[in-house]
Amino acid sequence: MKKLWKTTIFLTAAILAMFVLQASAQKPVASPVLYGTTGACNNNAQGGTCKQQSTLVQIDPVDGTLIKTIGPVGFTVNGLAWDRTTRKLYATTAIGDTHFHGLITIDTTTGLGTPVNPAADNFGLLKDPPLFGSPIHSLAIDFFGNLVAWYDEFPAPPPNGDTFVRINKRTGIAKEFQNTGLDTNSNGLAFSDFDLLWNIDSPKTQTDGTVTQTAYLLNPFNGKPLLSRPLSPPIQAAIGDFNPQNNMYYGLNFIPFDPSHQAFLVVVDLRKGTVALVAQTVDNLHTIAFVKDF
Repeated sequence: MKKLWKTTIFLTAAILAMFVLQASAQKPVASPVLYGTTGACNNNAQGGTCKQQSTLVQIDPVDGTLIKTIGPVGFTVNGLAWDRTTRKLYATTAIGDTHFHGLITIDTTTGLGTPVNPAADNFGLLKDPPLFGSPIHSLAIDFFGNLVAWYDEFPAPPPNGDTFVRINKRTGIAKEFQNTGLDTNSNGLAFSDFDLLWNIDSPKTQTDGTVTQTAYLLNPFNGKPLLSRPLSPPIQAAIGDFNPQNNMYYGLNFIPFDPSHQAFLVVVDLRKGTVALVAQTVDNLHTIAFVKDF
């Protein structure tokens, strides 16, 4: 009976996801605003001190060009998402941030970042091992203002997958849900229409030499996969967001530590299972998020 119940849930989620993907292409909404931050951590060693801080910018989602530079955040951002319930732009900061590793808000007028709770360093989590914190990134916020994020365990590879977290936006404290069963990297976590939570993984080389890419529909309460969607052609689409105008996922293709700092805007159409390279965007762009309070 228990197995049948779980199977029913998975099938229901799959049917709902496919319905949303089919229906979303017809939905007309107002033009969204696309924010982003430049400046990745680019530390010398994993978990080490970041070499740069982030700057808030506005990007044209059509061609990836810079609309305007808003201002310095004062922190190194590795996840970005808009909360329609509070009309605030939230961000996560990198472990190696020289000021604060945790949840912040960003002023969309000045770009200035402010910790939600300065006492909740490392999102209120214990450091294990003590040398490292929790590398939380890919922040996502649902329609009701609930915050979730993701992180890859290190320095050792996780035996049972990455960790999913839910973050209290008032306290900045995260609750971990380990053993998701997924081993992703350079990924993007975001909510699509109807609050479906997707994780867009990076391209992976298989044992036979082929390169594949997968999008995973997740349980938003524990991060475990409900179904998967193959994507083609494989192109990295990291730390992005769904465009509420067309319900397509927009992410970034960049090479960490690349001295050229080039970044490219990538669009994933989950309805068709396709990935498209839109254009080169702002150098050193590391996160993007749509304002979607309409």
